[in-house]
Amino acid sequence: MSTKKILALLLFCFLFACAYGNAYAGEGAGGKQETAISKKIDTKNLSGVNLLIADLYNNDRMLYAVVVTLVMAVLGSIMAFGTDLVLKHFGMSVSKISHSE
Repeated sequence: MSTKKILALLLFCFLFACAYGNAYAGEGAGGKQETAISKKIDTKNLSGVNLLIADLYNNDRMLYAVVVTLVMAVLGSIMAFGTDLVLKHFGMSVSKISHSE
């Protein structure tokens, strides 16, 4: 993918996020006032990482979404590399497939 396409994609994502943010802030269709999601997680009996994630969810949903996305990407990469190691141990070839058109 070229640099111009990547920059255009990032610009599109930024503009979409700005437009969504304005609609969420009350400038949505029909002139209706939008309301925020008000669901909160009870943190009375939580501790450690569970408390950290619940507080993040309750206080900053955007940062929570970024953290969850990054954690999912890291865990997926770890599982992929672990699978590669196991398959190599059993003698299976794990390399990129070459496509010919």
